[in-house]
Parts: sequence; structure tokens; C-alpha cells
Amino acid sequence: MNDYQLIILADDKQVVLERILQVTRYRGYLINGINAKVNTGTQIGTIELMVSSDRPIELLVDQINKLIDIKEVKVDNTKAQKCIA
Repeated sequence: MNDYQLIILADDKQVVLERILQVTRYRGYLINGINAKVNTGTQIGTIELMVSSDRPIELLVDQINKLIDIKEVKVDNTKAQKCIA
């Protein structure tokens, strides 16, 4: 099973985190950890989501990018390698 860390920038709305978790669960990824912060100056939230799965991470990234209120989704490969080691 491969470990990944996603860095997601999204609008600061109550339903965004719930939608992300729902998509992650529906697509069969296991959530290992989550860290969410809000930048009150820009009303943009940063969500760090640690997941694991045998599936390619691009499938999850594409689905999260389709959600409304999502600004950007990046895969942090440096953190994922630390999880494997």
C-alpha cells in the first residue's frame, strides 16, 4: 500500500472538508491523518490529508479537483517518502 500526502487549498466553507472526506472514502483511500488550517486574511483553507491506497493517487486528485470550492490540490512527494521509510 502506498502512502501519500495531499495539500489542498480550498475556500473556507463548512462543507468543504466533509466533501473531501466523502470523496476520499468513496474512492477507497484510507485516511491516515488530517491537518486543517484557515487563513482568515484570505478566507482560503489549507488541508493536509495523509492517505494510503494501492490505487494511483491521480484518481483521487482528479476527483477532489472536481469539487466546488477547491482551489488547488498538490501531492507532496517528499512527505510520502518519509511515510514509507
